[in-house]
Amino acid sequence: MASATPQRLPVDAPTAESVNKAFRLEEFFPEFNAELCGKIFPRSGIQQFRPGEKLIEQGESGRDLFLLLAGEVVVQISIDYLSAEAGRLGPGAVIGEMALLADGVRSATVAAAAPVFAFRLAYEDVGYILQNNPQLAAHLKTLARSRNAQ
Repeated sequence: MASATPQRLPVDAPTAESVNKAFRLEEFFPEFNAELCGKIFPRSGIQQFRPGEKLIEQGESGRDLFLLLAGEVVVQISIDYLSAEAGRLGPGAVIGEMALLADGVRSATVAAAAPVFAFRLAYEDVGYILQNNPQLAAHLKTLARSRNAQ
């Protein structure tokens, strides 16, 4: 099971800029800033993870996305009782998009290798926006598909 939800920290201007850049929101929200980020994504925010804490656990249900702001995570994939490190990711990486596109089941375990700060984009926030903005929904799905192809 992934670690308990860490305390949410307030979004600041550099974080809002990182969120805007990572999800390419400028077309949809030209004036995107920390205040607007808090209004658009009220359940989302910055979370800190200690080394070894899991952001995502393979097999669990979940559709939240994570944008790494600082630190490094290890991605582990388990198949038939065998587990292997699939890679390490650092600042700027988006994690969790595969479950968002698919059936909501996590395909890998992601744990902090060092202290990590991540912007957790809650699915409840994304879901409402996607239902009411089909163009943004298509944009985020295309973005996630392109990340998966890399």
